[in-house]
Amino acid sequence: MTGRPREFDRSEALDKAVDMFWLQGYEATGVAELCEAMGIGRQSLYNAFGDKRSLFLEALHRYDDRLMSKAVAILEGPGSPMTNVETVLSGWETGPRGRERWGCLMANSIAEFGLADQVFGDQLAAMLGRLQSAFATAFRKAIEAGELRGDADPDALACTFVTLGQGISVLRKISPDRHYSRVALTTARALLH
Repeated sequence: MTGRPREFDRSEALDKAVDMFWLQGYEATGVAELCEAMGIGRQSLYNAFGDKRSLFLEALHRYDDRLMSKAVAILEGPGSPMTNVETVLSGWETGPRGRERWGCLMANSIAEFGLADQVFGDQLAAMLGRLQSAFATAFRKAIEAGELRGDADPDALACTFVTLGQGISVLRKISPDRHYSRVALTTARALLH
């Protein structure tokens, strides 16, 4: 008689995989490490998530749901568009507590893969595109509400701020004291006045 497969919380295991990929990157994270961190056996990993590549894609989706979607929801939310933008920028300035040197899974993955992997690249580009679109929409609403000067270019500002956010997350890995983020965000905020 075969033993019953070990049961586990799939969502919790996926969150642990996100953290492993976020901390170490895709290539540096082995299947054995993932299994240990997730608290599951190799066969359970394959049965529940497929191979490492499929798990990574699901981890990117999870990261998007956990963190990136929050920023998009804030930018698209009710109230003052510029207050919403400032809320996102303030979050970037403080960064994720306890993960100061981790950077951003999205930025880390972009740096790791570039254009080398089309599937990963497409997923990462879609995540960035959603954030950029949300910023552009917030800036358009801010112009309509008189909170941002009328000659501002919402698309150019959105591109600038998304690029800035990615840069801040990378530099946070070597500067957890937030020096770079404070200086960069102070300068970027001046573009909005």
